[in-house]
Amino acid sequence: MNDRIKFSGHTMGAPQWDIYQIIKEFKKIGYDGIEVRVAKDGQIDSETLTDAEALKIRKAADAAGMEFSCLVSYYQNFVNLEMRDSVIKNLKRVAEIAHILHCPLIRVYGGVEPFSTAIPVEIKDAKGKKQTVIGGGTWFCDCWTRTVTGIREVAKYAATLGVGIAVETHIGSITMSIRDTVRLIQDINMANVGILFDYAWVELAGVESGAQAVYAAAPYIVHCHVKDWTLKNRFPVQKTSCLMGKGTVRWEEALTALKEVGYTGYVSDEYEKYWYPKELPSTEEGMGHNLNFVKKFVLGDTAKKAAKKAAAKKATAKVVAKPAAKKAAVKPAAKKVAKKK
Repeated sequence: MNDRIKFSGHTMGAPQWDIYQIIKEFKKIGYDGIEVRVAKDGQIDSETLTDAEALKIRKAADAAGMEFSCLVSYYQNFVNLEMRDSVIKNLKRVAEIAHILHCPLIRVYGGVEPFSTAIPVEIKDAKGKKQTVIGGGTWFCDCWTRTVTGIREVAKYAATLGVGIAVETHIGSITMSIRDTVRLIQDINMANVGILFDYAWVELAGVESGAQAVYAAAPYIVHCHVKDWTLKNRFPVQKTSCLMGKGTVRWEEALTALKEVGYTGYVSDEYEKYWYPKELPSTEEGMGHNLNFVKKFVLGDTAKKAAKKAAAKKATAKVVAKPAAKKAAVKPAAKKVAKKK
């Protein structure tokens, strides 16, 4: 049993709402917190948001009794030397905003894949015929080292603000599998750097799956994403986004294991309405469904007991209220009799 897990909704599930509307609506759905998409077309743009506006957002969340679980940045390329300084600078600004929002984490990609830095090169074959191949780019060891040192620099600055770094297991990075993500976390070697466990991508990577993936990642997990899809083809990736429990991702096993390892922190619904508006139901319907689905596995009997306890308390309150009302009604009559005597 683990009653220290909280639940947040990712703002990509509600692209139609601004951050202030999301604070209100996510509260209605039943979330404890909000995970914010930080981008030019997200609910927060870190490159234009002022400290004053960030403080205003935090006060609105405080008033509603909502927390921020994580800020999701999209700065990724530590490898390209022309982009690297800008990526690090922008991630530091995201950490500053997280500090103002009292948000404990920012999401950071595990860099980029080495082949993504490759370029077309024209060569001649043995017969002198010209051919275009993909070549050049960055060696894997350089890609790895630049990612490690880049994230470490951001983490050192974030640590001064009391903010943690959550490196996500994600396609298009060098941290899609738990094996590679754990190695990266260990190489970075910073106390405020852990894993954003996005199990759907881990399963797709094919190195670990189900409970095995959770157990391997457990010591490093600081945040979790949930989402479901129906996988049609692994390579190239072909999938259809759907509600939790309706797809092919082994969520029952993974969520049960997450509960068993004693995870404490946020489980965040990365409802992909932003990316797939036609595939998914409305924000309220879809995210409400997903929240209930996840709670069933990570809370289990705890959620059922809490519901029964609340129902029993409500029923008791109704029973007690009736005699109290009658007693109050006879008090004036009793006083009149006393005066006559």
